[in-house]
Amino acid sequence: MAASIEILYLRFPVHPNITVIQIGPGIARIDKEGDSYFVIGTEDGPLAGKKVEIPADNVAAVQWTIEADVAMAPAATS
Repeated sequence: MAASIEILYLRFPVHPNITVIQIGPGIARIDKEGDSYFVIGTEDGPLAGKKVEIPADNVAAVQWTIEADVAMAPAATS
């Protein structure tokens, strides 16, 4: 099974009142690289073409999404 980051809960706001970053409108994905998390914008949002770094020491918690491996799923029978 693969896992991806769905939500970052922050210790300190990165902008007034922004303490949670999650996949959705304007945010394509969140990656962990080394000691930081990177927020990658969608092509049509305010972060288009940008990769914003969030230092790991500002992350209080991470919510992961578990994606089932299609190859591991049992075949349907009728």
